[in-house]
Amino acid sequence: MLKQTLCLLLALALLSGPAASALTWEYPVSAHPKVDYADMLPVTGFDETALLAALKELEGICSRHSRDRGTRETRRRVQALYDRILEEMDLLATKANLSGVQYDAGGGAPSDAALYLELSAQQTRLYDRCYQALSAMAASPYSDILDEDAGEGAAGSLLGYRGLTEEEAALYEEEDRLTQAYDRIMEQGVPVSVEGRVWTAEDLESAQVDGETYQAVREALAAERCRAAGELYLQLVRLRTAQALRAGYDNYAEYAYEALYTRDYGLEDTAALGEAAKRYILPLQLRLLEETSQQDLRALSVRSRMDGEAVLDALQPFARDFDREMGETFDFLREHRLYDIEYGESKLPTGYTVALPAYGSAFIFNSPYGDYQDLSDTIHEFGHFHETIHCTQHDLWADFNIDVGEIDSQALELMFTERAGDLFGEPYGTVYRDAVLYNILDSVLDGCLYDEFQTAAYQNPEMTVEDLDRLFKALSEDYGYSYASGVESDPTWVENAHNFQNPLYFISYATSALSALDLWFLYLDRPREARETYLELSALSLSLPYMAAVEKVGLRDIFAPETVPALAETLEAYLDGEPVSYGRRQSGTAGRFEEILLVSCFALTALGAVLRFRRVRQERAERRRRNAKDPWSPRQDREAPRRSGPDPWSVSDKKPPWEL
Repeated sequence: MLKQTLCLLLALALLSGPAASALTWEYPVSAHPKVDYADMLPVTGFDETALLAALKELEGICSRHSRDRGTRETRRRVQALYDRILEEMDLLATKANLSGVQYDAGGGAPSDAALYLELSAQQTRLYDRCYQALSAMAASPYSDILDEDAGEGAAGSLLGYRGLTEEEAALYEEEDRLTQAYDRIMEQGVPVSVEGRVWTAEDLESAQVDGETYQAVREALAAERCRAAGELYLQLVRLRTAQALRAGYDNYAEYAYEALYTRDYGLEDTAALGEAAKRYILPLQLRLLEETSQQDLRALSVRSRMDGEAVLDALQPFARDFDREMGETFDFLREHRLYDIEYGESKLPTGYTVALPAYGSAFIFNSPYGDYQDLSDTIHEFGHFHETIHCTQHDLWADFNIDVGEIDSQALELMFTERAGDLFGEPYGTVYRDAVLYNILDSVLDGCLYDEFQTAAYQNPEMTVEDLDRLFKALSEDYGYSYASGVESDPTWVENAHNFQNPLYFISYATSALSALDLWFLYLDRPREARETYLELSALSLSLPYMAAVEKVGLRDIFAPETVPALAETLEAYLDGEPVSYGRRQSGTAGRFEEILLVSCFALTALGAVLRFRRVRQERAERRRRNAKDPWSPRQDREAPRRSGPDPWSVSDKKPPWEL
């Protein structure tokens, strides 16, 4: 995933993306060199000499010509320089993403952190430099080269590009530094003084102390960790607020929605969605809590303990059966080992998929739990991998419509539940399905919760850490969490890394989860049609914003007042054992498919002929601590609030399907 240090620049690039009209059902043709992950290592710094030379020469050529001049030879040279710039930026992005993988795999080691910061700083500076040069190209006779590659209107968007100031670049670099500081706080903790001695988390684990002292130190370490992270968050809020004000926005929440994520819905839409989630989604999650026993969940966890290769063995038949090209993509993933999903003592507790544009590929990273969640995590990440590997956009123009990408991943999680019975037997196949459903509903509820929390934080940047703790506790109760008597605040929001690293990102889990449910219901009723809809959606390669994308493929508008109640009603009936009847689709490609089918039936009756039709085929909230001697034995660091009810998905066992 692109480092979010180039908000304005990325927004500009997104506005210049490929025209929607150019999209088809077929996956775009893209090259995937057969390069193993091991051959991409070691990750080194980026030599920008060739890129800077190409940019300088391009600017020189473009400045010498007016709009009505330019020889054929010069045009060929401009095209060659432009192509070289795209290739070099793809290489830079690939190195930066690979360095991020190494950073997480190595537990945030200083050398890995230094390389990642270096590459991130280069991205900030060189994106800006590229757009300055391309702005000159946009004002030249060769602007059509930009429009042809990046989409009609790209040249116009680049005209008058002003570039980053030194102060703006410094803000982005400071943002990177602060997010790495957050990683260190959460992974290493902060020393505390108890009973006249300075303690660290490592000291506590190795010390021989009585139970009372152990508990006192443990609580002090947890409190200081939360306090330090909270103070760092306030620094990020102030820094990001400065970014937003410089860009002409009233607050960072509005800035993030529009400039960072290019969403085609707003804060008012998500506020209404949150109210609908509390009313209609929360009761269904509480039902799952009540109907799932801890004993069944523990038994499922025992049955689902697998190493990474066994997880892939379990998923591969599903991918091959789902679609031929999806199966080939899964084979490619395994053949070239484009993943790191095994347990590692030093790994940071996170999971995600990143693009490797220089190789026309992607990479999956995950720190596993050692239970059923590793299956759902991996199929989730493969949904991202499958979409990413078919994207032909160069990094310079890469779109960032994460809501669409999360449908690709979460819908695949739900569809895979049909295989759970074969893997685990009954009743554990049903338990697995309910666990995945729980996490999907959790994505809706926590997506809305954290969006509401962060929006308030960025709209009121003068709040203190204590204010935020009280606010989070109050909002959590609205979304179904319960607290012991006398608890007035909750600092555990700092455990959610997205608050720090990906501000205002969380709502994308809620929107996409609802659309994933919508697609899953179609799958339960008409699986072939649902597969076609899924493939059509993944073929968009994130080139359309969320609402436009779901409309294009015929899914429902989750912001329409009737949609969330309808989804909840369907899910409740399904949990009662009733078959799902999706109903006729009124728009999008899937709706057109039904119309074609009806016409064909009429023709069959009228003409007595048998007609066959073949349709065209086609981005973690909770930190986990592990015992170094047993990777499957979690150590719970804190008591967390729970949604009301007997919660078998307590903090040490629950992992929503979240990734960067």
